[in-house]
Amino acid sequence: MMRTVRELLLVFLVVLAVSPVPAAAPDGQKVVDGLAEVLRDMRDVTADVEIHTRNRQASGSIVLQYVRTPGEGPDDPERTVRKYIVVTRVRTRDGLAAIKQVNDGRYLWVERSIAATGEVKVIRRRVSTEGPVPGGFGPDWRKEADVWRRKFDFTTLRDDTFDEEPVTVVEGTRKEPGRDEDAEKHPGLSLPDRMVLFVSRRDRFPRKVELFSKKAEAEANGVLTVSVRLMHVKLNKGLAPDTFDYTVPPGAEFVDVK
Repeated sequence: MMRTVRELLLVFLVVLAVSPVPAAAPDGQKVVDGLAEVLRDMRDVTADVEIHTRNRQASGSIVLQYVRTPGEGPDDPERTVRKYIVVTRVRTRDGLAAIKQVNDGRYLWVERSIAATGEVKVIRRRVSTEGPVPGGFGPDWRKEADVWRRKFDFTTLRDDTFDEEPVTVVEGTRKEPGRDEDAEKHPGLSLPDRMVLFVSRRDRFPRKVELFSKKAEAEANGVLTVSVRLMHVKLNKGLAPDTFDYTVPPGAEFVDVK
């Protein structure tokens, strides 16, 4: 009997020794560094998107591309041009509206159409290479990832699965809560107090972003103000040359902002 117990114990110890040890979840800061690296090297991405705010929900799609082009002189030998198409559908008091933004590298076209009335309005403005760095998850993801790395401390919450995608969930908290220099320079811009990122372990691209802001000291963890879900992500698959070509629809009201 004692021999049997010793043999069973020996077998248990051998199995324990050769069994793989579960890998620890990666450090949160390293996860965001990896995300920033992917965005820096990214050529193009397409995805479906769902956006939830405190008082509005929208769904749609996004196409984003970074293109290197010659600069305008010896002091500007090369620049990166950002092109994108963002289509969102949102319910307004006039009914369901579709808003399409097309940035072709020279102009930003904003098309707003109301399904119930057939009304279509298009606004065109020259694209500026300067301006505020968004604090949310908008089209210029490279700049935003840089802001996140500079202004937030990240820790890993857990490894998980989101939309059947293996992800690492990390939490970012503001290094200097309160006053926001970027917001002071650019009225209307404000960084969240806390964010939660669901970052794919497969391609290191985010699948969900949650932004929290504090409106009172009693709100220790902040209130969820923006949630962005990215689905059917296709990274660096290549885009057709005419992807960002835009033509004003016949009969649309056109406004050219100088």
